[in-house]
Amino acid sequence: MKKRIAVILAAHGEAETAGFFDNFSMNRHTLAHAGEVMNLPVPLQLMISVAGSIKNMVQFRKKNFRSPQNGITRKQAGLLAEKLNRKNDKIQFDVQPSFFVTPPFVEKVVEQTREYDLQLLIPMAPIDNRLMSGSLEIIAEKHRPPQGRMRPKVISGFWNDADLLGVYLDHLFAHAAPSNGSALVLAFHGTLEKDQKGREPGFHTGSKEINTMASALRKAVQDDPRNGYEQVEVAYLNHDVGGTWSSPSLQEMLDKLRRDGINALELFSCGYFSDGTETMLNAREHVAESGIEKAGFIPCLNESNAFSEYLAAKVDQTVSGAL
Repeated sequence: MKKRIAVILAAHGEAETAGFFDNFSMNRHTLAHAGEVMNLPVPLQLMISVAGSIKNMVQFRKKNFRSPQNGITRKQAGLLAEKLNRKNDKIQFDVQPSFFVTPPFVEKVVEQTREYDLQLLIPMAPIDNRLMSGSLEIIAEKHRPPQGRMRPKVISGFWNDADLLGVYLDHLFAHAAPSNGSALVLAFHGTLEKDQKGREPGFHTGSKEINTMASALRKAVQDDPRNGYEQVEVAYLNHDVGGTWSSPSLQEMLDKLRRDGINALELFSCGYFSDGTETMLNAREHVAESGIEKAGFIPCLNESNAFSEYLAAKVDQTVSGAL
């Protein structure tokens, strides 16, 4: 009899419509999730959720924008399921998409798959921190099965994986179109560095992991014979709540490049496994406002075949160790 393994892809999740209630629900769950580690009183969460939802509704309708992130995650799940089940006749892999702030919620999917022989939880972002891989570890412990069955396993450590670095490089240069004197900006999701009182956060922010991955990827790009960029820089897509965030922000880096005389750049949002509002709307608006004349955008790994193969290998490795 085949063993059944649930592979749960856990992405952040984004509203898939421009409707107020979809965006309010997403914002409310996002702030509640952040409120687990940051000082965000409930009244403030509600106020930000309402204001943010109205802003999204107006902006999305005006620009005819809908976030593709959830759809991309579903495609990633389908591709991974194909690759895992195609080469294994002793295990049935059930790959399911899930989200932290939109349905189907991660914990609900974990509950629904508790009867499987093994559950694997994969954070769909490269950086380990309290709110992604850390939240999955908490959920795994909370849903530890009765004695004799395996606790759900979290697959993490992407930020320091040489194999993933290779996938990133090939993906980047397959899409890159550098011009004479152009720059490449590697964009990561920023993190809280100091709270509102100037203190270091009391939770795992992932700052050290971001710095390690950013330095390794930047050097790898610079040293790669395919590199045709004059400059390769790192910047951060930040939020404006809770205190001081990672530096330089994307806006700060764009200002610096413009002052340096850079008039062409490409942006690669490598701190994300899938494109969404931050990479396709917010980041592009910052670039458009920067005054830099020519800009290109390299997509996230999304549903690339190489990324699916990489994830399949990670799952196979984890299953071999567990079973």
